[in-house]
Amino acid sequence: MQRSPSSLSQALATAAGLNLPVVWVGETQQEALAVHGHDDGEQVWLVAFRLTASGDALGEWRLVEFAVRQAVESGTPAMSSKTIRSLPIGELLAASRKALSAQLAGPTGSTGLRLVNPSAVYLAPFLEDARGRRSRDDTDYAGLALEYAFLVQDGDRSPAKTLATKHGGASGTWANRIAEARRRGLLTPVKSGEAGGGVTDKAMKLINPKWSPEDDALIDAQIAEMEGDA
Repeated sequence: MQRSPSSLSQALATAAGLNLPVVWVGETQQEALAVHGHDDGEQVWLVAFRLTASGDALGEWRLVEFAVRQAVESGTPAMSSKTIRSLPIGELLAASRKALSAQLAGPTGSTGLRLVNPSAVYLAPFLEDARGRRSRDDTDYAGLALEYAFLVQDGDRSPAKTLATKHGGASGTWANRIAEARRRGLLTPVKSGEAGGGVTDKAMKLINPKWSPEDDALIDAQIAEMEGDA
């Protein structure tokens, strides 16, 4: 079992050769590292977070720092503050927290490297056998909203079709589910028939009850500090 990296730079270097996202949980389960990949259409960026447990309840993870770098060095212009601002940091941070909660809620006794498929977490209520399944609530649709937002952020103009291809079912069924998530106030409005929009504050609070706009404010403050040091 591979040991958890001791820094974000080590986490980025280690994750570069693995299937992303990757989550490491410390031996005491009080600190964690998470690395995600984001393709902006021109190149792939690695986004790493270091978090510490801020309470006894699952999901109470506080962001300590984050780092960004190119997955593969290329001849494209170097990263700038504009690049960082264009990354879906808030969504990736929420994905890290949800993945950590899912890991710690699972079987105990294993530490170190954990590979996480966020879709399996977000879309679980929509992939279960219908027999005996409970009615889906706002929290379930919030997970779908976030997964949908990931696809839109990556430039997917047919997210319902993509979800059907990846997870089965008819694209029309996924389109209806997405429309229901929007009706519940979990996705921002768009013109009828268009793909787009992002997750709302309501959805973020359902995905992670400890989330607040201050989380994004902290990220903005860190970006401003980086700009000041440049």
